[in-house]
Amino acid sequence: MNIIFEKFTEKHIDEAVNLALSELEAERSSCPDIPNGDFSEKLNGMLTWLSSQPIGKAAFCGGKMVGYLLFGGPWDGFFGNVKGVYSPLGGSAFSYEYADRQRLASMLFESTAQEFVQNRVFSCAVTRYAHDEDTARAFVFNGFGIRCSDAVRRISELSLQHSADDVSFIELTFGEFEKVSALQMGLVKHLEKAPIFCPTDMERYKHWFHKESMRVFAAVSGEKLIGFISVDVTAENFITEHDKMANICGAYFDENCRGKGIAQALLSHIRDTLSGEGITHLGVDCETMNPTALNFWGKYFTPYTYSFARHLDERIETMSHN
Repeated sequence: MNIIFEKFTEKHIDEAVNLALSELEAERSSCPDIPNGDFSEKLNGMLTWLSSQPIGKAAFCGGKMVGYLLFGGPWDGFFGNVKGVYSPLGGSAFSYEYADRQRLASMLFESTAQEFVQNRVFSCAVTRYAHDEDTARAFVFNGFGIRCSDAVRRISELSLQHSADDVSFIELTFGEFEKVSALQMGLVKHLEKAPIFCPTDMERYKHWFHKESMRVFAAVSGEKLIGFISVDVTAENFITEHDKMANICGAYFDENCRGKGIAQALLSHIRDTLSGEGITHLGVDCETMNPTALNFWGKYFTPYTYSFARHLDERIETMSHN
């Protein structure tokens, strides 16, 4: 049967939520550490907002929705000095009842992307489940590359050492966050270097020290702070909003203090602290282009999302008018 594409509107939300929940359950079978819960309301709210955005399509086959792809934006300065759009986790879904999901995802992207240049969009990103190989291939073959990942682990299954010689661990109070400013700047400089090449919005950097929902745990040697891990109540997708889940949102350790188990010991301290507060799951997101972070977090956490990004050649705008 032929696939029919139409603009996604609020009338499509109920069907879209069902498709999104089906994909969530499929990912949970590969990553059982994803916390259980009813995410219908969060998905409904997100899809309601996305339905109000200018770019997004639903796909139908035989009168039944088989997929959708929605983008928020456009926003200025999204992965470069261009306008860009983003499809968050749950902002796309592709039916497992459709025989060729890779082709379906590719066709939906083609239909949706037809609106990019007319909206002056030259950068796009989409977050998908890590173990959905069908749609991952679709986006890779459409010119996307993996940029970052979310990972998760049940706190009870985090196996870590409990101490490091001559190092103590503390939690900073809200007014003390700037004590790790030198370490935070070390992280900024690290992300700017090869092979990451990730610039930092310095205004956002300043706001980091004043975020009331965040907690900062530090490793101390003598009177010197030699590393930190920050934790927030939410991160970058609807799963991280689970009320029993905390999310690591930053980490950095003095280069002279690495390889001594200090990061593992601080993570162990955080595990014990959060577990005592009733938190059952811990998540982390990192740039997959950052081999240091990817290697460390990959030892303890299981990826459940990958975010794909693509930059369009701006010259296409001129060519499209000829």
